[in-house]
Amino acid sequence: AYNYSAIWGVAMRNLSFLVLPAIIIAIAGFGWFLMRSAENSRALTAQEVELSPWDSLTSNEISRASASIKERHGEDVVFSRISLRQPNKSEALAWKPGQVAGREAEITFRVNKQGYVSYFDLNSGSLGPSTLIRGGQSMLSFQGELVPALERVNSTKEVLDVLATRGIEEGEALCVPRTIGRFFDDKVDVRNARAVKLDCFYIKNTNSLNPLPSTNFFSRPIEGISVLYDIESDTIIEVNDSYAGREFPPHDVSPDEFHVGATDLRKSVKPVNLTRPEGQNFTIQGSQIVWQGWQFRLRFDPRQGTVLNRVGHKSPEGFRSVAYEIAMSEMFVPYHDYDENWFYRAYFDMGEYGFGNTASPLQGNDCPAHAVFQDVILHASDGSPFVAPNRICVFEHDPGYPIWRHYEGLYEGIPGLDIHQARKNTELVVRMVSVIGNYDYFQDYVFRQDGQLRIRLVSTGIDAVKGVFAKSLFDTSAKDETMVGTLVAPNRVAVNHDHFFSYRIDMDVDGQNNNFSRYRIRPLRQPEGAPRTGLWGVLPQPITTERQAQTKMDASKPALLVFSSENKDNAMGYPSAYQVMMPNIAPLVPVLDATFQRAYFVQNNLWVTRYKRPEIFAAGMQVNQSASWLGLPEYILDNENLENEDLVAWVTMGFHHVPMAEDWPVMPAKVDEIILKPRNFFDRNPAINLPD
Repeated sequence: AYNYSAIWGVAMRNLSFLVLPAIIIAIAGFGWFLMRSAENSRALTAQEVELSPWDSLTSNEISRASASIKERHGEDVVFSRISLRQPNKSEALAWKPGQVAGREAEITFRVNKQGYVSYFDLNSGSLGPSTLIRGGQSMLSFQGELVPALERVNSTKEVLDVLATRGIEEGEALCVPRTIGRFFDDKVDVRNARAVKLDCFYIKNTNSLNPLPSTNFFSRPIEGISVLYDIESDTIIEVNDSYAGREFPPHDVSPDEFHVGATDLRKSVKPVNLTRPEGQNFTIQGSQIVWQGWQFRLRFDPRQGTVLNRVGHKSPEGFRSVAYEIAMSEMFVPYHDYDENWFYRAYFDMGEYGFGNTASPLQGNDCPAHAVFQDVILHASDGSPFVAPNRICVFEHDPGYPIWRHYEGLYEGIPGLDIHQARKNTELVVRMVSVIGNYDYFQDYVFRQDGQLRIRLVSTGIDAVKGVFAKSLFDTSAKDETMVGTLVAPNRVAVNHDHFFSYRIDMDVDGQNNNFSRYRIRPLRQPEGAPRTGLWGVLPQPITTERQAQTKMDASKPALLVFSSENKDNAMGYPSAYQVMMPNIAPLVPVLDATFQRAYFVQNNLWVTRYKRPEIFAAGMQVNQSASWLGLPEYILDNENLENEDLVAWVTMGFHHVPMAEDWPVMPAKVDEIILKPRNFFDRNPAINLPD
């Protein structure tokens, strides 16, 4: 996972033949961006905005929190994450506009080669103890750790010398860091050292007159060369070339660039536009968004990205809650190649790099032209806040089919009867896009007029490819080389891998007192002589404990997964409820695999726990170089009662990615969704009153 602006900065320094005017323009542009960010940050700080318990930290709050840590530990602190601490839930729910909200900053940081977490009370100005982090490490910082690693490794003679053995000159390659989990413990102290492994790509432009690097960075791996590096001790532990002294896969292959100037384009499609000539139907006041009966709070977190709080419906009887909080809890992307340069590649992208930190500016076709864009406030490794522009967009759109429809053909031809009824479908979308190395991930929260809320994860970007000898399947080496992936271009195999996305959904269906049930859909035995023997029915199965709630989906044993209110029924007498729906995804490797031990949350499609304030992340609070069995396995050890309690659903979606030719050179968008669907929450179709 990489920050492209950081990579670009290092690439510019490495390209010794780059013309001076281009460097001056780039530096001036970057300086202008920083200046504007600082000005925007000051402007946002000066705004008089009432803060709720769920608002993102302001620039002023980030500055105060980081200053308190520096006052205690000195100026050499590297900040990994400064974010809103999970509020005390009972106090937050009791808060009303006009009151001072309780707010704390959660701060993870590194100093003197140790990781700590601390909490800063933003109202009292008091700083809690600095607690040593154990069992894992905090997220890697781009400015404070990854960029220095890029600079150091790409300029060291030992690395340049091994690249030279491949005929690669200085400035023609760039080596980028990847996390290592707890592998290579024979070479480095994986529990305490901040270690990364860098692999290299050939970036020289195929046009000898163009000094800029090729735009498809990941398309030309220099296979077999790797560098193991300790960030905090600034030590290159090992430079390895697994092809030393023998033939190596070619790297000077076609970059397969896909920008407009590099592609023969088809004829343009005639414009198909969505407009809102009378304005938008949603209102944004501070962090609160209201639309078509929906009401929720929106904030942004360096690790989680967009976070929803206090999600529910406005009704004549008042606010009816659906969920207290919804956010990504972890990502896990393991590759399935036993090669010495690939076996360790298994990324916890959210917890190692930050889904929010890697969010990219939204522009062009990322969002409709009529979208409302929002800036967010993040922080640098020294704790200074900055404005990241256009990281969120909010918009309405028509998905292309009606929200409901019926045509009464029995009455066709009878005058005076309106036998066709349909209502236009409009959805509200809250979007961000995170770029984590070669992958681009859209995260959409999609609100519908029928009461559904969809958590949509759209994967696109570039397949990770391995350099090989085969140009086609007809080559003798192709059979062995494609055992772990698909030959998507000459000399490049896209390696098989998984994508797991875990979401934490704090269910508050009409209040905090909820129950979880599986409604089993089963065949029913019929009495002797019945005209049919193939009927099925729905049998409720109330779940009473956290361990019992572990759910593995099985198509042969269908069930509805339902969270219901203890205190609220609909007009028919059914408990007010929401159903959770997700695609079936399961790991295909043994549970004792070294990598999957650290991602044990993927063993179930759904976990349900009692709410506890610190339990936020499915694989544990700190997942970089983490130990096994952290997170959800720990949370259910006490096997607490789930009846009539405050419940949290941990839902995983994803897919096994077997690459194909159509993925290259950039992958078409792949959509996965978790659906929260009302089940007897309303008395009838909530979209029935939409005007024609």
